[in-house]
Amino acid sequence: MPKVHLFKRNKPQEVIQLIKHETRTKMITSKLEKYHAYDISEALIQLDSDNRQKLYNYISPIKLATVFSYFDPERAADWLEDMDTATGVKLIELMEPDDAVDILQSLDDEVVIRYFVMIDDSKREQLKRLSRYGKDTAGSEMNTRYIALKPEMDVKEAMKHLIKEAANLEAIDTLFVTDDDERLVGVLDLKKLIVTKSPKKVEAIMNTNYTKQHVLDDIQEVIKSIQKYDIMAMPIVNDDDQIEGVITMYDAMDIIEEEAHEDYSRLAALPTEYDLRESAVIGAKRRLPWLLLLLVLNVFVAMVLNNYVETIDQIVALVLFQPIILGMAGNIGTQSLAVTVLSISKESLHHRVDIMKHLIKEFSVGLVNGLILGLLAFLMAYTFLSIVQVGTVEPRLVAMVVGLSVFIALSVSAFLGSAIPLILNAMKIDPAIASGPFITTINDITALVVYFSLAAFIILPLML
Repeated sequence: MPKVHLFKRNKPQEVIQLIKHETRTKMITSKLEKYHAYDISEALIQLDSDNRQKLYNYISPIKLATVFSYFDPERAADWLEDMDTATGVKLIELMEPDDAVDILQSLDDEVVIRYFVMIDDSKREQLKRLSRYGKDTAGSEMNTRYIALKPEMDVKEAMKHLIKEAANLEAIDTLFVTDDDERLVGVLDLKKLIVTKSPKKVEAIMNTNYTKQHVLDDIQEVIKSIQKYDIMAMPIVNDDDQIEGVITMYDAMDIIEEEAHEDYSRLAALPTEYDLRESAVIGAKRRLPWLLLLLVLNVFVAMVLNNYVETIDQIVALVLFQPIILGMAGNIGTQSLAVTVLSISKESLHHRVDIMKHLIKEFSVGLVNGLILGLLAFLMAYTFLSIVQVGTVEPRLVAMVVGLSVFIALSVSAFLGSAIPLILNAMKIDPAIASGPFITTINDITALVVYFSLAAFIILPLML
């Protein structure tokens, strides 16, 4: 029996080959419509400018609008400026309003004005409404397209209205019921509308016990509500309880991913923006400010060492075990930091009792690990110094200092790794800013003070 070879299709590469080598217009157009918009977006990133323009000519405008929704706003804005204005205007008109606003906000003001003059009146009003709201508010992330029904509608009439409007919407799982003044009075699940037979009014089957958010609410609070209540589309209302738009679960997933990316970058003390196409010089320029700041912070480490020059001169063996103590203290501090930032993001540390429990737990973890690793460090240092004679100090004394330092440094570092992000959070500062390198620097200073102070108090008096 012949061997069957299974392989995964590389769809973006197929799109690239189609654009580069196929010459039949109908074939290109037909095949592009069959590919998912995400695969086309991945292919576009790898195409040069000429082939991108070729793809624009063969893909349907509505499909291209979906493709552009997968790009970050900065990249989409750059490519939008490469298009002719008429194509760009059509693209903006067909995109979801929230995605379109993100792209327009990444363009220069004069370019935005040029587009606004040519955009359809109704679309222009939608974009203006969204751009009024500040960053990180529900209003800035909501989609103004949704299905609105009236309470007095018969279910048959409501279904006809749904079918008419559905093609232009991102999601139709949840329908919204408004009165004559556009005030939200209920929500209706699509499945319930489908299974209900006429004659029956919408008000008879709608749910009046629903969750809603205000346009000025923090977007993170909205996302938490979506997660808690498993809401497919969260209604966003204004001061008069009129529905302004919706935030879907898909929008929430995108925002969560973006926030996770930003937090991860901060934990590594990196800039949040990253572009695979950027040059090494630009990449270095982005990272340099953070590295310079860390360099300045490490000057404090040098200052601490300078205070113990005499101790180091007399007990040379201490230098051999310094990296062990610094490395272990930094690692456990970063672990505590990660656990604490995660707990804050999950809202597990709201109350003072929970905060105290968390701090005690992390400190206890540091104590236990410190005790175990301190004993192991003592044995390791003693064995090493017994074999390799370094200086004139008894191996037992140096090993004792190393073991005690590991025990104290790990305990303190675990506490600092959990306390610092909690303090920042209480000050309304993003706790992710307490990034690994900063925690490591603070722990380095603490560990060095503990290490050399113990040596000065335990060993130096015996050498006099």
